[in-house]
Amino acid sequence: MVRAGERPAALRRARERQARIETATGRTVKAFADVARARSAKAAAVERCDARISAAEAAAESETAEFVKVCGSAEAVAEILGMSAREVRRAIKAVRERQGSS
Repeated sequence: MVRAGERPAALRRARERQARIETATGRTVKAFADVARARSAKAAAVERCDARISAAEAAAESETAEFVKVCGSAEAVAEILGMSAREVRRAIKAVRERQGSS
């Protein structure tokens, strides 16, 4: 039980505690919002990087297909590039599929 003389001090402590709780709540909510924004930014960055990788792969496949046309042989291109003939043929096939779907 709180005595009459202690009541103002108890109320002050209760208000101070409530203010600390509200401050901590605000900081915690902000921290979780920061996490959500960071995750969203990461996802967007990953999407941009994936798109750049896809574009670079498509360009490499196109260049490989053109190299085979110039060279006349997938095996020769594979040897020059240090790839397997299968990889070179796969690149050519990917270019043809892209051209067919365009």
